[in-house]
Amino acid sequence: MSDFLDKLREKAVFFKLSSKKKYGGAVSVDDVIKVLKSLTESYNSFIDIEYDRINTQIDKTKIKKIKTGLIQENSLMVVDLKFESYGMAVSPNTVTYNYTIPNIKHALTWKSESFEAYKELILEGDFNSKSYLNKVGKKYTPVERQRIYKPLIDGIILNENATIKFGFGTDAPKKTLIKPKESNYNFLVPSIEKVIEKTDIDIITSMALVEIKEGKAKPKILELFTEIKNPVFTFTKIEFENTLYNLRYPIYCELIHEEDSYSLENKQLGIYAFGKTVEEAQTNFAEEFDYIFTRYNALPNDDLTQDVVTIKQFLNLIVN
Repeated sequence: MSDFLDKLREKAVFFKLSSKKKYGGAVSVDDVIKVLKSLTESYNSFIDIEYDRINTQIDKTKIKKIKTGLIQENSLMVVDLKFESYGMAVSPNTVTYNYTIPNIKHALTWKSESFEAYKELILEGDFNSKSYLNKVGKKYTPVERQRIYKPLIDGIILNENATIKFGFGTDAPKKTLIKPKESNYNFLVPSIEKVIEKTDIDIITSMALVEIKEGKAKPKILELFTEIKNPVFTFTKIEFENTLYNLRYPIYCELIHEEDSYSLENKQLGIYAFGKTVEEAQTNFAEEFDYIFTRYNALPNDDLTQDVVTIKQFLNLIVN
């Protein structure tokens, strides 16, 4: 057991919590749990997204089982503890493996390389560097960025009660993650809020009720709703591939049109789906809904942040 832990400690992420409050240096248990959950959620999303790039399985039932095994195989473990205003080291098990994941030929190598990539690209990233943001923007979609960076930034960097410093390896110096500027935070954790700039000419976007007759070149406007900025989509059921979700209560999404793209936004569920057409945005929304419903229900509440637990409970309430 000692040799096993020693190997994992060599490449582990070591972090130290220091209380911002004057409690003799003691750190709240809630803050320790919050940091662990936030790091776990961010890393699990990173692993899931990385695997999506090589996955070839299209059967929905099989992919759910595969991804459950993938997360369990790559789950972070506590490999060291030191009471120095709470010091801890976490690492996935890169020494042995229990699950065989399709399209991953060398499981230990893949786990080790993925963990190193997460440390280098995410934890060591300069969130205020233009070149870094460009690199991340090319690699990840807005939804993927939100999944990776939101728990990390909100749960660790912006922690109001404790200062968290990171290091890699047992003797590595500890440093804090870089706090992003507000504009960079909005890029890494996109809220997709539409900003309307007033020009010399007032432009009003309205939603209309129209009548379309066969053979007519132009639709007839029956009613114009000038007070509605963006149309609202109502979903009473959601279908993705072979899965149909019948909803007890409808969910509503705002449709936002910006330049050459569309987005469907539901802030309550944290879903932001994009597409070059409305139909593509709807398809991506259904895919994101299916993903979070499957993913959140595959994990125990202890492995999720409180925000995610609330979303999980709401999903289970509305889905028949």
